[in-house]
Amino acid sequence: MAEAYPNPLPNDGSDPPNKKTTTSANKEVAATRKSKKGDVEEVNIYNLDIMHEILEYKNYKGVTPCDNPDDLREFCTPYINLNIGNARGWIRKMRELKTKFNNESDPTDDVEKEEFDLWKKIWGND
Repeated sequence: MAEAYPNPLPNDGSDPPNKKTTTSANKEVAATRKSKKGDVEEVNIYNLDIMHEILEYKNYKGVTPCDNPDDLREFCTPYINLNIGNARGWIRKMRELKTKFNNESDPTDDVEKEEFDLWKKIWGND
């Protein structure tokens, strides 16, 4: 009868069986593997688009998604299901959007002016 855990064969000059080798195939697999639960996946959507969605959400629900975790989860879940970021990425993006301006900000770029106008509609009274 064969042993359950046979002794390893003597080293014949090749790589030991427990040593991990890095090949291009291993690197490709590692690059395409889904990120770990704790990793932050970037949210690659324009700020204006997200802010329009936040404003729509606020007009519909009466609160912003940043106000409590349940609203944030409800707002972000459809995007996460489409593989647009993850929960940590959305938390980071919301924090960046909310703190990008303050009531005394004076943006000079046209895109930033439009973002600032939306920011005031969403968080201007906070």
